[in-house]
Amino acid sequence: MIAPLLVFAIRLLIPLSIMRWPFWGMLLAIAADASDVIILDKFGWGVWDGTNYHTLDKLFDTYYLAFAVFMSIRWRDILAAKLSFALFIWRVAGVFIFEITQIRQVIFFAPNIFENFYLIVAGLYQFFPGFRANTVKRIIMIFVIAAIPKIIQEYIMHYLEFQTWAFFKANLFFWLY
Repeated sequence: MIAPLLVFAIRLLIPLSIMRWPFWGMLLAIAADASDVIILDKFGWGVWDGTNYHTLDKLFDTYYLAFAVFMSIRWRDILAAKLSFALFIWRVAGVFIFEITQIRQVIFFAPNIFENFYLIVAGLYQFFPGFRANTVKRIIMIFVIAAIPKIIQEYIMHYLEFQTWAFFKANLFFWLY
């Protein structure tokens, strides 16, 4: 019973770090998102029994992304801020439609490009304080770099319905089990 409480606390508290450390906090939130299944698989699903956690996971994802979008709309570069907000809304709409229809392929058509876009821009601001994402050319370049791997990932996970967690568990995290 401790694992669900631990996951709940991690997924609820870690995203708060985005408010203090926009780039590093987002990386921590993504790590928390990735760790939940590992923790629950290892120590027991408890009240979630492995079947009804998916909706809660999407809520937690939207929760941490909301902190990121709040930080991104405060960016000094208006083009980047507006695109990040639009990408966030697109993803939330896709998740909402998915939750209503339960058609996994919907997520492919609303990929979480926001997350990658945010990380790239926040990372550039973090490591290159003078960087500006204030031209259409730069925004398009960042968008393409963010979109391509995310669209591929969403296609594999939600359109082909490849069980990525089973693959990673068997090939990368086998030593935990």
